[in-house]
Amino acid sequence: MIRDKWFISKDHKDASIAILQSNLAALRAKADINQEEISSIIGVSRQTYCAIESGKREMSWNTFLSFIFFFHELDTTRDMINELKIYPIELIYKFNDRT
Repeated sequence: MIRDKWFISKDHKDASIAILQSNLAALRAKADINQEEISSIIGVSRQTYCAIESGKREMSWNTFLSFIFFFHELDTTRDMINELKIYPIELIYKFNDRT
């Protein structure tokens, strides 16, 4: 059984993934990175990345986290990630008993 501190609901994951997926192309453009480069960094094939960006394939939670942490660390995309309110800061607080 997963304790509440470590639980992330499927609804929360799905909503966050949907928001990120619909903004991937804009984030990638702001980062000035092409599909081949970002897919290599994230660890998926370019075809998989293209399918995710175009909405033809669902994004996994692991891939979501990889994208979030990548885009949050870039000066050019950090503000956009924060504005989308999908950076899991509430999870960081929860994990560190700051809620």
